[in-house]
Amino acid sequence: MTAVIHEGDVCDTSRRKRLNFGVVSWIRKRDLHILTVGIYTYTSDQRFQVIRPDKSDNWTLQIKFPQLRDSGIYECQINTEPKMSLAFRLNVIGKFISKCRDSLRTK
Repeated sequence: MTAVIHEGDVCDTSRRKRLNFGVVSWIRKRDLHILTVGIYTYTSDQRFQVIRPDKSDNWTLQIKFPQLRDSGIYECQINTEPKMSLAFRLNVIGKFISKCRDSLRTK
């Protein structure tokens, strides 16, 4: 399956350098489940993780092997006063097919 978020959608915290900055978290809005806080993952679903390249201000939520039930709104929150947040809509739209040794496999 393919997860589609509009190109360029990442949680950019470059403004945090000018703020009294806390921690970046990713929340699934459907059930208000806290998925990640900083670099730590707080869900038993191992498909979820946060990616933050060295010296980058971009925090990306990665969902491996997305499923239709993963569709919905995810929110990046920056622990500032007042709280800063940015919501993203994830639309899982279908199956990913890759060619492997002259046969097609569905992932």
